[in-house]
Amino acid sequence: MEKIGWVARGEAAQLMSFHVGLGRARRICKPRTWGHLGDDGSMTDCGWQRLLIGVLFAALLMRGGGVAAADSDIATGAIGPAAPCVGVPDALGVSRIAEIDTTDGPRFGVPGPDAYPLLQDKEVILTFDDGPIRRYTEPILDALDEQCVKATFFTVGRMALADPQTLRDTAARGHTIASHTWSHKRLDRIGSAASKQEIELGFSATTLALGRPIAPLFRFPYLGESSAMRAHLKTRHIANVAIHIDSRDFLTRNPTVMRNNVMSQLAQKGRGIILFHDIQPSTAGGMRALLKELKAKGYKIVHIVPKGQAATLPAFDAMAEREAQRRKLALSSQPLADRSVVWPVTSGTPEQLPWATEDARAAQPVSAAPSPASKNSPPLPPPVRPNLRPAMNDDSWATNPLGRP
Repeated sequence: MEKIGWVARGEAAQLMSFHVGLGRARRICKPRTWGHLGDDGSMTDCGWQRLLIGVLFAALLMRGGGVAAADSDIATGAIGPAAPCVGVPDALGVSRIAEIDTTDGPRFGVPGPDAYPLLQDKEVILTFDDGPIRRYTEPILDALDEQCVKATFFTVGRMALADPQTLRDTAARGHTIASHTWSHKRLDRIGSAASKQEIELGFSATTLALGRPIAPLFRFPYLGESSAMRAHLKTRHIANVAIHIDSRDFLTRNPTVMRNNVMSQLAQKGRGIILFHDIQPSTAGGMRALLKELKAKGYKIVHIVPKGQAATLPAFDAMAEREAQRRKLALSSQPLADRSVVWPVTSGTPEQLPWATEDARAAQPVSAAPSPASKNSPPLPPPVRPNLRPAMNDDSWATNPLGRP
């Protein structure tokens, strides 16, 4: 049985059943006879019932390590505390793991009378959108590792295909991988057919890049929901995860500003699902200090995991595969400087380019004089400077992370 934290998924349900059984036994047995011997010295029926329940309950606790969950957590499938952080005694760590049943597409992080179904006071869930992009995702992962903290990454499909190794590294470190569409379009501003393709192709592409199914968790880009797509998520049994606290890391490159944004909102709300972006330098540079401040102020981390896995649709799997092959062909025609972000080269090993053969080199002319017509051609325009700070409503980074023309 797969273990998560201290308690196996099946065992958590059994513990809840024994808890209910214990309550029924207490209602049936009279207080004076509960746990007492009969007149003839033999154990009463209630005594045997109590002993049996106690032994089974203790056995499960010894096997699983214990479970502590509030009533609101039982409704969402919470499965108890996480394992301790080995080797880092003062780490923030994960306080507990909450298992989410995504049947019928529940919504989390939305305003309403039950806005915090997953969280108790001073508990937070860390989420990261829009990645991966190695230069920022990796330092974030390192900071999380240092504090034994786990988070949920809502990945853009195109970004996942651009750097599958970073995506797999994220999953290998124990984080939850979810979806954030194929190319980060605002689904409340496009038609239903295009929105469905954004959602489904995002799941298929991220699954292809990861090499295994991802979590059935989804976040709308810009939190721009539409009623049609909410209904679609319900039919697909995919949870809609919104936010309570916005780091606003896309508005600043200063890690301190990002950290103050988070802590000021937490001081007002006391708990929440926090939104970061693992493509932003302020988050990459400020995550270590933020985690230390969360611990110093008594906040605890909750890691959400799905009860099941996201099922992809064959038609969109085929589209994702074609896009992956097309991208490989496009990258193979680019020089190393233009593709090094998404095509790593092992240090000390010369790159073996597909066209770098003796026959190919022999076929290339040593030099070529410009044709007479080229002398009269108009001058080329100046090179476009890369845009490394996209505007908050600019989707160009989804297809061109470095802003190249």
